[in-house]
Amino acid sequence: MDLRVLRRPIFDLLAGRGQCLLSGTVSSRRNESSYRRMKKKLNVKPDASFGFSKDSPATDHIIFNPPSSAPSVLHTPLKFLPKEDKRRQLYSVAKNSTLGIDEEAKLPPAILKQNAGYQRYHLTQEDVAEIRRLRSSDPETWTRLKLARKFNCTSLFIGICCEATAEKVALEKAKIEAVKERWGPKRRMAREDRVKRREAAYRDE
Repeated sequence: MDLRVLRRPIFDLLAGRGQCLLSGTVSSRRNESSYRRMKKKLNVKPDASFGFSKDSPATDHIIFNPPSSAPSVLHTPLKFLPKEDKRRQLYSVAKNSTLGIDEEAKLPPAILKQNAGYQRYHLTQEDVAEIRRLRSSDPETWTRLKLARKFNCTSLFIGICCEATAEKVALEKAKIEAVKERWGPKRRMAREDRVKRREAAYRDE
């Protein structure tokens, strides 16, 4: 009775191993048939001009296998045409003619019209002097954006008219340095790599 109990797991294990082996052979046969079918489809016979025949030269040579349609003579570059070739006249005639295009025909209206609102030349010398005075007296209050809104111009024009004071420049640099101190090693490395890539792009590398 005890021997039967011990033999039963062994028989079950052998039976399961046989099923595993059987399933493996079935899957391998299936993959083999798929591979054979795909290889048969891709086995295309090459063109006859690419093969060797009795008339083929023994040394290296150029295989001339032209396309199904011949190229147009209008597409032949002048560099490959002889000086006495009449096709050069066709080039000159086609270049001088309008090729059926009416030069007097009007073009369609522009989709995007240029916005002339930014091209303002209404500021005088007194206005520029006032901008510089406000900017130098209190740069924190009179920023470039506020001055642009006050005098109805762009912030770029404000930057051209007057530069920031030394105290303002030092304050902005201190703010940037304070932000950089909070960077971690990954962000600092990424910013350094960005600077290197920008310098390499300026050097056209």
